[in-house]
Amino acid sequence: MLAVIFPNFTATAGDNSVPVRVGISSNNFSTYLFSEIQFLNANTISITDNATGYSVPHEENSKIIRITSENNLFYIYLDNNLVAKNLTGPITIIPVSEDKIYIKDLKRKGKQAAYRGIIELTRSSKDISKFAIVNVLSLKNYLRGVVPNEMPVRFGLEALKAQTVAARNYAVTPRIKAYQEFDLCDSVACQVYFGANTENELSDKAVEETNGIIALDKENKPILALYSSTAGGYTESYEYAFSDPETKQFPSKDIHYLTAVPDNKDFNKLNSEEEAYKFYTSKPEAYDDLSPYYRWTKEWSKDELEKVLSKTLIAQSKTGFIKPELKNENDFGELISIKPIKRGDSGKIIELEITTDKNVFIVQKELVIRRCFQKNGISLPSANFVIEQINEENPVYKFYGGGFGHGVGLSQWGAGKMASLGFSYVDILQHYYKGIKLASVPCKIYANRKMSEKFFYSDEGNAKVYIFNPCKIKKITIIVNEKEIDVKLKDYITTVNISRHIDKGLNKIAFVIDEDDIDYKKYIEVFTQVKEAKDE
Repeated sequence: MLAVIFPNFTATAGDNSVPVRVGISSNNFSTYLFSEIQFLNANTISITDNATGYSVPHEENSKIIRITSENNLFYIYLDNNLVAKNLTGPITIIPVSEDKIYIKDLKRKGKQAAYRGIIELTRSSKDISKFAIVNVLSLKNYLRGVVPNEMPVRFGLEALKAQTVAARNYAVTPRIKAYQEFDLCDSVACQVYFGANTENELSDKAVEETNGIIALDKENKPILALYSSTAGGYTESYEYAFSDPETKQFPSKDIHYLTAVPDNKDFNKLNSEEEAYKFYTSKPEAYDDLSPYYRWTKEWSKDELEKVLSKTLIAQSKTGFIKPELKNENDFGELISIKPIKRGDSGKIIELEITTDKNVFIVQKELVIRRCFQKNGISLPSANFVIEQINEENPVYKFYGGGFGHGVGLSQWGAGKMASLGFSYVDILQHYYKGIKLASVPCKIYANRKMSEKFFYSDEGNAKVYIFNPCKIKKITIIVNEKEIDVKLKDYITTVNISRHIDKGLNKIAFVIDEDDIDYKKYIEVFTQVKEAKDE
């Protein structure tokens, strides 16, 4: 019998009540640590030191609040007048007469940066002289600031809904937690979040019409919903693009739903030089063929490439994926050849050999390979490329490639074309993530006689509740849109079809554990499925 492992989520009422902690970076996204910050419209916000409960007094005509880190403590200035000092923090900023907080001199998409929720300034664990700016807000408002910045709204509602589910999944299950002070960053290193001043009506609708819905794998766990701009007609398997985040092993272990997917079943696997060459020097019809990066070329003279590689191999040697390491430009030598050694199923180069008269360098992993071959200081769009050496006397290296980004999971340009062809967001997600179902976030509900409410959106008016019963509870009551269903539970798993009570649109479901002798340690694990997995 399949073991089901649930993350430690609590019961929640849709996106509105799921909190997210996002680190806010500088204008050029170069840092998440600051020694000073200023807020506009000082008379519309409340500022409190969490350690002491001290609140900065309001002045109706005040305009700017400046908060600094001095001697590892917080100092607060109101219109350049010091009003509080020696505060240990964290410092909390809450809007009181508007629903947004404005950070002075911070721009997003060319606009004044504004944030819903609250702002928390928390001392850095790595450098106590500085602090992180953390936006704490609901998952719903977070997604409103993500979706139109990750995908052009012109791609249409169904594409935006697919992007929303992927972004919601990533917020729930990021690949790695790289920061102690917050859960997610606001840049492409996590997913792009630009705040309230970049929200859009159509992407807001996509958030509303997928409220509470994520993708689950065959073990009923939230998937790692990776996505990139353009796959080039063929997505890649996870293990050939990413190393293990803990062991750094590459190729890493496979993830069954992040497997290589061709846009056309007639496409052959591209893990041979012959097939990769035919594919990337041509333009077969594919879902993301409208992307400007569907196919691309780059070329260097031998001298140009030697200058580039002698520098980039030093920088990328620090990743551990170049053997032997290059530490000095003079040790690179004269370039003799560049040869792909291994490719993934999409033709992505996962191991490359660079031969010089001084050494043979083995380069692994798609991002490292992309960063080694720079043109005008810009890395390759992807590692899906083939190489031609032109002219033996004065060699020119020409790369024919396709795609932009790591190419694993959903292709954003592919989702856009699929939507224009009439595919639903469910079709799009189940094309790029194999064997997934769509459901509410799995959660534990404890036997405390309290009603645990959740909200979820259903496009088709169909839903099925899955109830896992590790504590052998006898019965529960499910309340679906105010209609009660009494359910006798089996010892392991019980499924209840609630479709007759489901509306097309937003639905409310609640669970009450009905036990004679309440034991607060007892619980059930539940999720509501709105779309079953597709047979492959």
